[in-house]
Formats: sequence, C-alpha cells, structure tokens
Amino acid sequence: MKSHADIDEKKLGYKFLLFVVAAAILFLVGFNFLSDWLNEAYNVNPALANIANLFVPVLTTIFCGGYLLLFRRGGLRTLLGIGLLVAPFAFFAFIQPVFGGDAQIVRWDYRFAKPADMPAVKLDETNSSESGSDRIDLASTTPFDFPRFLGSDNNATVSGVTLANWDSALKPLWKQPIGKGWSGFAAVNGYVVTQEQLGALECITCYVAETGKQVWRYSNKRRHEDTMAMGKAGPRATPAIHQGRVYAVSGTGVLDCLDGSDGSPIWSVDVPALVGISQKTSTNSVGLEYTEEDSTMAWGRSTSPLIYKDTVIVPAGGLPKDHPDFDSEKSSTMIAFDAMSGEIVWRGGSRMVAYGSPSVRTVLGRDQLLLVAEDHAVGHAPATGEELWAFARPGGSSSAGNCSQVTWLADDMLLFSKGYSAGGESVKIAFDDTTEKWSATSIHKDPRVLKTKMTSPVIFQGHLFALSDGYLECVQIEGLKRKWKRRPRFGNGQLLLVGDKLLIHSEFGTLHLVQANPDKFEELHSFKTINGLCWNTLCLHHDLLVLRSDLEAACYRLPLLPSN
Repeated sequence: MKSHADIDEKKLGYKFLLFVVAAAILFLVGFNFLSDWLNEAYNVNPALANIANLFVPVLTTIFCGGYLLLFRRGGLRTLLGIGLLVAPFAFFAFIQPVFGGDAQIVRWDYRFAKPADMPAVKLDETNSSESGSDRIDLASTTPFDFPRFLGSDNNATVSGVTLANWDSALKPLWKQPIGKGWSGFAAVNGYVVTQEQLGALECITCYVAETGKQVWRYSNKRRHEDTMAMGKAGPRATPAIHQGRVYAVSGTGVLDCLDGSDGSPIWSVDVPALVGISQKTSTNSVGLEYTEEDSTMAWGRSTSPLIYKDTVIVPAGGLPKDHPDFDSEKSSTMIAFDAMSGEIVWRGGSRMVAYGSPSVRTVLGRDQLLLVAEDHAVGHAPATGEELWAFARPGGSSSAGNCSQVTWLADDMLLFSKGYSAGGESVKIAFDDTTEKWSATSIHKDPRVLKTKMTSPVIFQGHLFALSDGYLECVQIEGLKRKWKRRPRFGNGQLLLVGDKLLIHSEFGTLHLVQANPDKFEELHSFKTINGLCWNTLCLHHDLLVLRSDLEAACYRLPLLPSN
C-alpha cells in the first residue's frame, strides 16, 4: 500500500509536468507575438513562429486533458480528459495540414479524400498525347512573348509594356481548376504552356491564353511527391518554348521535347539516370504511386530548362559522396543537349545541384552560364560546360536549399540571395590574364536583407526589390543597404517588374500593384485572384496576366497606358 508521502510526491511530479507544458504554451504564444521583432532584430526565420502556431493548440489540448485526468477524475471528467488527450492524434490521423512556404498552415485536407488532381483522364498511362483538330502555331513569335521561366531574359522583368493604375478589382477573362504542381506558364503567340499533375499522370498542357481552352496535352505515368508532404505533388519547372518546340523538366527530372503544334513527343531523356540517380517508389494515402530521388534532392526537380543557341541546358547533379553507389565519373553539375536531337553536347562540373535554374549573362564581355548549385554558385562556359569559377553559398538539397537565381548587377558584379537567414551577398568576378583563371570575391554581405526563398530580386534605378522572408523589401545595390521594408507579409509569392511597377502575387492569392519607388512603399491597388497555394511564377503576355496555384489558374487583362 502506497503511503501518503508517495502519493503526494507523485502528484507533485504531475504538477511539475503540467507546469512545463503550460510554460511551453506561454513561450510559444510569446514567440509568435514577437516574431516580427525577432525577424528584424535577430534574423529569426519566420517559419519557427508558424511551427509554434501548430504546437500551441496541440499542447493546450493535451494540458487540459492531462489536468482533468490527474486532478479532476471521475465520471464525465475522466471521459473528457481521455478524449482531449486522444483528440490531437485522432485529428491528424484523418486530417492533414497543407503548409505554406514558411510552415504556416494555409488549409486542411481530409487525408483519405480523392485529391483534386485526380479528374477522369481519358488517356492510357503510358506516353500519350491528346490535341484538338487544328494544329497551333508556337513557331511564330511576338515582341510580347514570355517564352520561358521568368520571361524572355530570365530576370522577372518585362519591358515594352507600361501598366496603367486600376482602382477596382479586375474580373478574370477565365478562371478554372488546374492539376497540381508548381510550374509557371510560358507564353508565345497567344498560347500558354505549363505542367500539371492529374492523378497518376504528369502532363504538359497548352491553353489559349485569352480563353483558357486547352488545345493539347501530353501525359506520362510519372508522379513526384515527398514523404514529408512539405513540397507537395507534381511537376515544378516552367517549360521553355523555342522555335515551335516545348522543352520541359518533370518533377522526376525527365527532360521532354515536344512538337508545340500538337504536343506530340520528339525526344525525351532521363537526366537523373545519366548521373547515377535512381527513383524510389512509394504509395500515398489514396493509393497513388509516387517517386522520390535516391539522393538529397528531396523536393523534386524544379530547375527550368535554358535554351542557349542550339542547345538546351539543365542542371543534373549526382549522388552524395557517402552514397554506396557514388560514382564521381557520372556526376555533372549541368548537361547540354542538342535542342533538335536530344544528343548530349557536353557535361560540365561535378557538383550536386539545388532548385534554382541556370541563366546566361555577359560577364567581363563573355557569355557565362550561371547557377547556384547545392552549396556553391558557379560560372560555366556555355559552349563547353567548363567550370570557370565557384563561390561558396552554403545549402543542402533536402533542407535550406538554394532556390533563387543569380542576379546580374554589372559586367563584373553578381548578387546571390537566399532565405533561411542567409540573405544577400554581392560578388565581384575577375579574370587574371597572366594565369588565365577566374575568381569570385565577396564585396558586400548582409544576412538580414534579400532573404529570398522561392523568388529572386528585380532591379530598378539602382535598387533591388524582393520578397524577403515574406516581406517586400527595397535594398540599395551599393552596399546592400535596405531603404525600406513592408511588414505585412506577402508570403512566398512571386513578383514581376513591369516598367516602373511591381506585380506581386501573394502566396495566398492576392494580386498587388506596387509602385517601384526606392523611397517608400506605395501600393496602388490589390484584389483577390485565385484559391490555393500560389508559389507558381507569373506570366505576362502583353496585357494578359496568366497566373496559377496548386488548385486554380486564371487570366486577367491588365489596363495599359494608351501608348501600348
């Protein structure tokens, strides 16, 4: 028989345990309340506050259930206590949170419900295409085309178009459901092309920009997901349209080349397989098979293809050095393929890659192929693939990944930016005529500015405008000095510089028109656009803004000044 002292000591232990839980709840509430200040003062990642938001209700429920069971037992109170303790586990067994880019919960989905990306698709599950009766023209171009990731110059900047202000919400020309995925649209000659997941099928699809009518679809039985469900399902790279052909990288890393007139396949190559990376297959909660790479590339292939002269260039990578199947001879930072035949032209470098896409810029008078790989930014010769220089930019491909583009500042100056409290860094590129070697030297670095995560900065009048940890920020290029920071968060949305104005599509589906004013934040208008999580890049085809999320796509005709 237990003594009163033993019982009292046990109760004291229970009280201490509940005190610890209560203290944790208060700490998390306070942490969330101070998150803006902590981000500014100590560069604390906002994702930590959002994680705290998830744990507060869970711990509160457990605290209340534990209190009832330990100190108020009897009858209905005991049943209620048990119910409260079991409730969080039962809830998450059937309901799954859909996380935003900073681990905030944007919606809840029933875990075993048929997903929205599983409509009836009347295609077999091998390579197949479906098109209308008329062939379309993607070979003809216009001055207002948006033919690849981030536009014609891969820099999220549109010239030749001057936006007018609007003073009320715009009505969409069309709005409709779309398959899952994070690909943006590319636009040529009145048509837009993207990638989407339709159940077990990964698709490249083409629509009429002004009406949203689908004109062709190419499908494969491919599906990328990540086990943690943070990156979600589907393809994530934006297609490139060139000389009537469409080039697209799947979520699993396959590079497809299609005839843009009808979506029929021309050639295809499995890029990860070329560098020794295989896929592992799993089954999700609704019975769909999906694959993940047997490497550190947890979030799927998101690098968009780059067309350079007669080649198409994609990042490749390789297995980690500690992997039992690692082969240094197979690893390639990037691979160039003949755009017509798909034959390999060159393989360059030996680094693992991350989630940014390559671009070509003029550096010291010569074209250079620029990329932020897994843990280094690199410059390559675009004709041969030779690595010319490398500059350390720490990161991993399964956490704290490098996603932003290299930003070209001047003929000898580049900018690297990144979230996860890494911030911005300007780097000077030099070439020694005597040794014939390239070098990269840090000029300015500030981890508290330009914390881009899924976007890249744009340049206007000597200033950088960027979504930094979800805030809109203006930073002077000289010295990387912040001019202003807009605290209401836009989340991990996307932005385009159009003339002297910024189009910002928030992570939560609100379009903001903002004056690109280095002196102050000046919002002109905003309105709600679509539902879903809006990580997808924007596409502006003259006055047609085509945007999408993981659930919907829409097109808006933007008012232009009369001269346009």
